[in-house]
Amino acid sequence: MRKRLSATVAVLAAALLAVGSGSAVAADPTKAIAPYAQAAASVAANGDVLLAKNVDEVTNPSAGRYCVHISDPDIDLARSIPTGTLNGYEARGGSVRVFTKPVGVCNSDPNTAYVSVFDKDGAFTNAAFFFTIQ
Repeated sequence: MRKRLSATVAVLAAALLAVGSGSAVAADPTKAIAPYAQAAASVAANGDVLLAKNVDEVTNPSAGRYCVHISDPDIDLARSIPTGTLNGYEARGGSVRVFTKPVGVCNSDPNTAYVSVFDKDGAFTNAAFFFTIQ
């Protein structure tokens, strides 16, 4: 009986430790886990950053146009491989284009990528998207 009780206590203690460790090590909910990306973000249709790695701000100056500011000064956007994909149904059948050269709509900032989102008819539209710099 004593061995069974000791074993039960040990299992419960291990379970509590595991739960306690998980919550103590829990990452900031806005910090993305993207080990193979230099920068990445999950962006809501209104420009809110839901998850991010090395992205500190996204602005939405007009419909379908987003400026994604890269926070790491060591990332050279001019020599990067960008990727953008739709996330959701707002622009089903639409497309995302990512430009890493400075553009006027983003104040020609060399640390800001320009993302444009189009609906299926080719018109600018606000829609959630994923953004990655490899």
